[in-house]
Amino acid sequence: MVAVPLLVLGARFAGLATALFLAHQGFPVHVLDRDRPEDVDRGLAVLTPATLRELAALGLADTLAPHAWEPRRLAHADAESGAVLRVADLGPVVRARYGRPYLLAPHAVLRAQLVAACEADEMVTVTYGRCATGVEDLGDAVLVGDDQGGSYRAEAVIGADGPGSRVRALLGGGHALSSPYLVHRGAGPAPPDDVLRLWSSPTLHVTQAAVRGGGGEVSMTVRVDALDDMHRDGVAGVVGRLLAGTAPEVRDAVGEAVVRAPSRVHRHHAPLERGARHRLTVVGGAAQPMLPHTAQAVALEILDAATLGRAFDHADGRIVPALEEYADVRAQPRAAVARRAHEFASLCHADGLVRRMRDRLWRTTSVDATAAIVDAGRGPSPGGPPTGDGHRPGALIQPVVRSRPDHAPGPHAPGPEGPAGPIAG
Repeated sequence: MVAVPLLVLGARFAGLATALFLAHQGFPVHVLDRDRPEDVDRGLAVLTPATLRELAALGLADTLAPHAWEPRRLAHADAESGAVLRVADLGPVVRARYGRPYLLAPHAVLRAQLVAACEADEMVTVTYGRCATGVEDLGDAVLVGDDQGGSYRAEAVIGADGPGSRVRALLGGGHALSSPYLVHRGAGPAPPDDVLRLWSSPTLHVTQAAVRGGGGEVSMTVRVDALDDMHRDGVAGVVGRLLAGTAPEVRDAVGEAVVRAPSRVHRHHAPLERGARHRLTVVGGAAQPMLPHTAQAVALEILDAATLGRAFDHADGRIVPALEEYADVRAQPRAAVARRAHEFASLCHADGLVRRMRDRLWRTTSVDATAAIVDAGRGPSPGGPPTGDGHRPGALIQPVVRSRPDHAPGPHAPGPEGPAGPIAG
């Protein structure tokens, strides 16, 4: 049996970032992950100004920037008619208002840089190719067994291994509240003019983004209504029928790339019953599985990891108070993000009267779309740097009413806990 101070289960974005933030506070961390360092899914991570500020503390913000794409604008349109529903300025507008850009970085690049940072940190050790098969809470310690016959006794265990986390189950993991959404991602043409494209309809949610250095990334989310048809006719047949009713630009963006990619299933889940128990807690998707419609998952994983690191600093290394502080700080914002992502998914797939009301709301000039996408609520004054510790991904679906000529978020703007971005990531 190996004795370790802090054990992190999962070495994707949440696990590696958690290890780094804890190590930067002076705590040795061991990480277990079933995947190899080079194993990574397609997709783009939305890095908001808040996320980049946290990554800057790890020395990663500047190294990521050359590999990331900074969209000039977001355009959200109806997938069937092609009519534009709303436009949000990003690029220089976001830099001026929030002090940092709004970037989209390939998952592979972000993962590689986190892996390299862990390898360079003497406080972090990572074992790849192993996953936890059992977690036993002893109250004053945690026993963990892996699928290679290894066993560990840890002073604390952090689950960063996604919705199926064994730690999540011990914390009263919230059950699925929605039918599944099937997500397909693949390479495709880059959108023109540095504009992040998003189309939605009652059956589909399609995004088109650029990849730095050339090419693009396409993501398509299919409502579960078509699941039975997929079992009978295959993914390609069903997706082809769904795309047949969309605008030509949607079909051009999707092409054959998404159909060839394997699908992944996402659901909306209830929040955890408790954020920490004895010497156990969870971060990222293990704490709150996220729907793909708003691409806030990676941003929230970084924010969870950073908050956990600060909690250990505040508690002077006392594990139980640190875990309790972290759970208390992150529980409400994380649940709010998940709820708003689910609400946004419902709006994207709305039909009938709700769809018409949605379109009218999104077209109104009283909605500050930039603030709604990037960082609503407690954002800084235009032109000023971010302030305070309240910067979490901004609400995407809630309108931010322009109450002043400079369009800064007014007193009735929603809180900062909403989705981080408009694409499936």
